[in-house]
Amino acid sequence: MNPTWTLAARRLIDKRLWILGYISDDFPDDLRAVDTLRLQGAHIDVYADFAFQLQAEGMFSGQINNLAIQESLAQDIAPLILFHNFNGQIFDPAPLRTVLSSPTSQKNCIHHMLNLLPPSAAGVHVDFEGVEASYRIPFLSFLESLKAALHDKGLLLTIAIPAKRSEWEAPGYDFAEIGRLCDAITLMTYDEHFSGGSPGAIASLPWMTQALDYAIRYLPQEKILLGIPAYGYDWSNEPTRLVPMRDAPNLAAKTNARILWSDTAVEPYFYYWHGRARHSVWFENELSAKIRLGFVKSYRLRGIAIWRLGYETSRFWQGVTSKLKK
Repeated sequence: MNPTWTLAARRLIDKRLWILGYISDDFPDDLRAVDTLRLQGAHIDVYADFAFQLQAEGMFSGQINNLAIQESLAQDIAPLILFHNFNGQIFDPAPLRTVLSSPTSQKNCIHHMLNLLPPSAAGVHVDFEGVEASYRIPFLSFLESLKAALHDKGLLLTIAIPAKRSEWEAPGYDFAEIGRLCDAITLMTYDEHFSGGSPGAIASLPWMTQALDYAIRYLPQEKILLGIPAYGYDWSNEPTRLVPMRDAPNLAAKTNARILWSDTAVEPYFYYWHGRARHSVWFENELSAKIRLGFVKSYRLRGIAIWRLGYETSRFWQGVTSKLKK
């Protein structure tokens, strides 16, 4: 049975190519993402608002970004409301365990999710990370029930899943079944080297290719959104700092660093010293992003998902237009 889609969901389904941007904030009154929505709205089809954090018993804390909702209504951009398990430090598996461990708590959780959706939402975006292998089947039954509840209301079920290159990586995620259940899927092809690990490419081209090659064996290509990072990391013996794409050149200039290019990773990087501490910075810039956008056509994907709006530069959008919109 085909759902009777809401207007917002229908318009999105009818789009052959999706440019999705994530909306989140790093500090109170961080308006960078909403500013991008306002200035670059003509390029953006849909956004996912990193709004609600999963608590024990399937409850949620957080709030919707109302400025983004207003902007989306003004510019005909479809909003997806994102539900996640990020507690400010890590993606926490504990509340996921409690929700997935019984059909009642799953039902409870879905009920809360539906109640939190604003009228203009096109659907839900699930970003439950770190699903453990033992919860692989319960996670699918949760998605199955969520899909039924959303489709019943004419809304879309979309999801973000980890990039993996073999069945042994992230075993909690059954790609084939997720591909069957979800209407659109962000493949998180970023954080190959992450803030808690050793320095290296954010999304090297060989790694991204391997992740895509694995994904298309199990997921329908027309549902895949390629994750595009608009940031980098600054690793040192102090806590790792995130560096937005737009800030990386200034950091290099300020520290008298020379920006280098890795031919293997197809990504820029640089080093600098602060006192006696050596810093390594790897990041995506407009060129590395533009090269990655080429995968959308070569793999016949649905589009891209940018983490996150407000980190990129205006030149980044020129690359999006030249690679995807023509």
